[in-house]
Amino acid sequence: MGWKDPYGSSQWTVRQKAYVEALRLDTMFTPQVVVQGRAQCVANEEDALLSTIASAPRFPAPTFQANFQRPTSESLQVTLTGSLRSKVDSNGVNVMVALYENGLVNDCPAGENKGKVLSNDFVVRKLEKLCTVKDISAKKTVSGTVTFTLWDGFSSNKCSMAVFVQNSSHQIFGSQNFQLPDDI
Repeated sequence: MGWKDPYGSSQWTVRQKAYVEALRLDTMFTPQVVVQGRAQCVANEEDALLSTIASAPRFPAPTFQANFQRPTSESLQVTLTGSLRSKVDSNGVNVMVALYENGLVNDCPAGENKGKVLSNDFVVRKLEKLCTVKDISAKKTVSGTVTFTLWDGFSSNKCSMAVFVQNSSHQIFGSQNFQLPDDI
């Protein structure tokens, strides 16, 4: 039997299954990288990964401003206000917010990596929908608030946040990154 990923979640499995359907793949596998919801490759095949990233279309980054608050010691609240910088049609898009952590290190007790120490960065720990928008211009202001329930050992200096715009087929139309304040 393999090793249980300490950062795995049924939410991530559901999301990966949605990509399998959207990309019309025969099977779901790891390590898999999906680039902008349009293409995928095996994560440890460096040439394929770099080629997939290089050939991905480019979109303008949203221009959100973020306000961070800790209403309780177990939660982080983020209010975002700004423009998507891309016109949105009647099909609409979801504005998603991912809270991710860097500098994670784990001993692997079983599976193909048995006995190895695994180092991980950009591990998505929480994912929430900020809002859904339809029929707006590229300059229209969008705003919303998400609240993340935090995990044991949360440290703001190891975490960042990504905001991305995706359609119902999980294709990405722009993203923006935020460093969390050290004092949050």
